[in-house]
Amino acid sequence: MALNKISLFIAIIFITCAAAQNRIEFDHRIKEKIINSYTGTLLLKAGDAVHGIDTKTGKVSWKNKGLKKVSFSSYSEIPYTPIVLFEKKALINSRFLSRALRSKGASKKLLNVVTGQMLFDSEKEGFKAVYNTMILPEKKSVLVDGLMDKDFVISLYSYETGKPLWILNTPELEFFKSLKGTFFDDEKILMDSQQNIYWLKNRKLIKIDGQTGKALFERAGISNIAMNSSKNTLFVFSNVLKAEKLNEETIITAFDTKTQEILWNDPVRITGNVVDTRLDKDKLIAITSKGFDIVDVKSGMKKWDESNPLPLIKKIVPLGRGYLVVQDNFLVKIGENGKTAWQQKIKITHSPQENPLYIIVDGQRALYITPSFANAVEIESGNKIWKQDVILNPTGFIGRNLGLSENHFRVWKDRKRDAVQVYASNIFYIFNLSTLDEPISTEKFAFKDYVPSMKIRQNGYFLYGANLFYFIDLSGNLGYEKEYPVSSNHSIFSDLVSLGSKGFGIYSSALGFVGNQMTRTLNTVLVSKDLGPLTDLSSSVLGTYQSYQGSLDSLTTLNRLDLDSNMSSIFSRVETGRKNDGNQIIVVDKDGEFHIIKMDIDTGEDHIVKKVKNYYSSFLTDQVEQQIYFFEKKCVTIERLK
Repeated sequence: MALNKISLFIAIIFITCAAAQNRIEFDHRIKEKIINSYTGTLLLKAGDAVHGIDTKTGKVSWKNKGLKKVSFSSYSEIPYTPIVLFEKKALINSRFLSRALRSKGASKKLLNVVTGQMLFDSEKEGFKAVYNTMILPEKKSVLVDGLMDKDFVISLYSYETGKPLWILNTPELEFFKSLKGTFFDDEKILMDSQQNIYWLKNRKLIKIDGQTGKALFERAGISNIAMNSSKNTLFVFSNVLKAEKLNEETIITAFDTKTQEILWNDPVRITGNVVDTRLDKDKLIAITSKGFDIVDVKSGMKKWDESNPLPLIKKIVPLGRGYLVVQDNFLVKIGENGKTAWQQKIKITHSPQENPLYIIVDGQRALYITPSFANAVEIESGNKIWKQDVILNPTGFIGRNLGLSENHFRVWKDRKRDAVQVYASNIFYIFNLSTLDEPISTEKFAFKDYVPSMKIRQNGYFLYGANLFYFIDLSGNLGYEKEYPVSSNHSIFSDLVSLGSKGFGIYSSALGFVGNQMTRTLNTVLVSKDLGPLTDLSSSVLGTYQSYQGSLDSLTTLNRLDLDSNMSSIFSRVETGRKNDGNQIIVVDKDGEFHIIKMDIDTGEDHIVKKVKNYYSSFLTDQVEQQIYFFEKKCVTIERLK
């Protein structure tokens, strides 16, 4: 023990005590801590550095002093990667003001949590403000758009060396001279199959050589851009005003990204300003301020000459013949001729601002689920199948508009049973997609001001949150309910098993863009057409639902990303999560001790696996690894429960 005491005093960073092999001690107080959902790495901020603890070995694997000023409140995860973002926002958080006044804006640090390697540090690289970043796994680099000194630049940095591959000073470009430093937020960045970059900013488009950073061409008056899935066709949108009718019109031109040749005989003209785009196989769907148009990608021919006016489109779902469209508060069907096919439209929301919206097509019928209502309809006639809507938000007009009551709403998809589960206003619903009978509902919950998490099990559904646990069988009957005392010093009740259900909510605040290859892979893995910021073509208005169930079984396709060998830590964690998915770890503070309880989530049976003296300040539970991190000033103790 004497040797251990000597080692304790001379340790520069930490020692692993012989008396407790799962105990790690630091020289400074632990200020912040967080578990990375995708790798399991425990990040600790102590002293002048951030430390990474490997979840398998229980040892500190890296230390990074470059993160001494970061706050974990600015921490965001990049889905299915070992990469995280720390973003420090300016006192006046406005990209518009930063661009217009060339003042200090947001700074960003990108970190690989497995290796501790800093992939990009905007302040270290001399950026006064960073507006957008884009990870390019194909090039092992990060594309950065920001303010350096007093110049606007777009640049490419290697995340292996941290060195700039090239920097393009944008004021040197001809079309930026006319902007006089005023930039707006209508910005988009795409990459083609040759890894060249297309940058649209304030209606100005430039093509940049991805290898050298040289501007290949410049074009003004561009309102939007899009690209096909093969990345060999660029669609360019520009607006014109028809003076005779004072109507805005959009002209669409298709280019070969390799030769820059125009692919269509004539440009396509559509009415209205394009607000969103989406590719559906060989069809380009252009959503405008007036409605939407369908364009054949190969021929450039429109599906119809003129459609019914449909402003405020929120979602489009392609059918065998026609489309289901959510427009304003209503669901309508548009036929092959672009005209309304139902006699009456169906009101499906209380407010146009409601999201998310789910339209699930099953043969000749469709199920709609919104935060307000749910019902099934006959696609041909538009007649509702159920006599009454399922009311998912019973709050009255005054309560909704004054915000007197918050509606808690979430939807899951059970692909194995062809069913959809909905939690809304403290009621759990099971919708059978095969029969489209009225849903089964269960109302015996004590969740109040939050939406519970859910695991889909062989014999039913496990709902949980904080200290409450419920099991609902496939018929909607309550199997068991359990409540445990809440531990006030439990920092985070972590559920890190269901990887497919985490990360997307915080994604938009993490990176403005995502690598194109990652986009394609994630779209395949999650079997989803509604991933929002994870698509090049902004799919928020097209699709049905976001599917989580089954995504773990498909994650092996993510090796296409080729980010680096550290992706193996994610696959390993997925496998561990599968093995431990039937148990829930619960920590109860009782009689001066922490009782660590393991519960079988299918039966509700539980038992105490360990008792620990309660002299810790806080703890984190990692459900995947079935272990708990207890924190005490300068120490962290790892309790493995396997």
